[in-house]
Amino acid sequence: MKRDMVSYVHVCSSIVFIAFVSSCIRLSFARSSIMNDALVEKLCAKSTDPSFCANALKSDPRSAIADITTFEQIAINLTKANATDTWNFVNLNAGQNNDPKIKAAYQRCSPLYEDIIAATDDATTSLEALDYRDLDTEGESIMDSADECDQLFTKPSQMSDRNRFARLLGEMIALIGDVLISG
Repeated sequence: MKRDMVSYVHVCSSIVFIAFVSSCIRLSFARSSIMNDALVEKLCAKSTDPSFCANALKSDPRSAIADITTFEQIAINLTKANATDTWNFVNLNAGQNNDPKIKAAYQRCSPLYEDIIAATDDATTSLEALDYRDLDTEGESIMDSADECDQLFTKPSQMSDRNRFARLLGEMIALIGDVLISG
């Protein structure tokens, strides 16, 4: 009977300990999430579309526990995925469009999106090398390429939103780079 009582106390103690640790972990994640919401707000405050910026950064599962460097990598990854998808779209439409003006616009946009993809690769290299100043340059380059592509089309076009998203994502890379520079 004494042995059963000791086992019972041991099991109860273990359950209480596990519940305590579980509560601490949940509290830690809740604090982390609140802190990251504030960090996202800070990173996106100067964006031309703070809501887009915040939603984009929070779309990645890593955002719940991300630091500034991780948020920069998230922005770079989102930009590369968007640019790759847009580059495929541009090339598909350049091959299928019968209107010579629109076809030419798509053909001129293709290398611009190749430049955006290359800029994301350069941004990743800069981030890994802790060369934050180049992040601003890469972000600006992405914005310029998206703007240049957008100017080739009559508004609104099938490219309007795609170019706008590329521009906003490039802006995010530059803005987060600026925060990394300022420390």
